[in-house]
Amino acid sequence: MNEIERFTVDTVDAIWQLVRAGRYTQTLVIIYSAIDTLAWASLSSGDVTRHDFCRWVNRYIRPESELGCTADDLYAARCALVHSGSAESRMSREGQATEIWYATSPHSVHLVQTHAQQTKSAAKVLYFTNIVSAFVEAATRFSDEISGDIERLQSVNERIRRWLRFVPASSMQTEGSEKS
Repeated sequence: MNEIERFTVDTVDAIWQLVRAGRYTQTLVIIYSAIDTLAWASLSSGDVTRHDFCRWVNRYIRPESELGCTADDLYAARCALVHSGSAESRMSREGQATEIWYATSPHSVHLVQTHAQQTKSAAKVLYFTNIVSAFVEAATRFSDEISGDIERLQSVNERIRRWLRFVPASSMQTEGSEKS
C-alpha cells in the first residue's frame, strides 16, 4: 500500500468513526481538509491555493457529473465550513458559488431541497454519502495515476515525506538510551 492509499484508508476510517457518532460537520471538515492535502501533494512546490484545490477536484472528483455541483461550489463550501461552520461563504454571498447544504439520508435530499426553495435559497443539496464516495474514488484515481508515472510519483513522494507521522515514544532512541 502506498502513502496516498494509506492516507485515504486512514481518512475514511476517521470519517466512518465520526459518522457513527453522528458528527457530520466534523466529517465534512475532514473531507475538505483531505482534499486540500491531496491537492497539495499533487503540486511540484508551494502551498495549495483555491486554484489548486479546484484543479484537483475537477480532475479527480469530477463534481459536475458526480455530485451536481462545481469545484468552486465545493471550494466555497470548504471555506464556509472551515472558517465559520456555516454553508455561507464570501464566494456564495458574492454570487461566485452556490451554497451547498447536506442531507444524511437519500430520502431527505428532496425534503432539504424543497426547504431551500421555500426559503428562497439557491442551495444545492448533496447526499452526504455521495461526497464520501466521491472523495474515495478521487483519491483512488489520483493514486492510480501517479503510480503509473515514475517522475510524478517521485515528486509526490518528495512532498508527502513532510507529512506528520506519529510514532510511539518507546520506539525512539534518545541520547544516552541507546539500545545494546
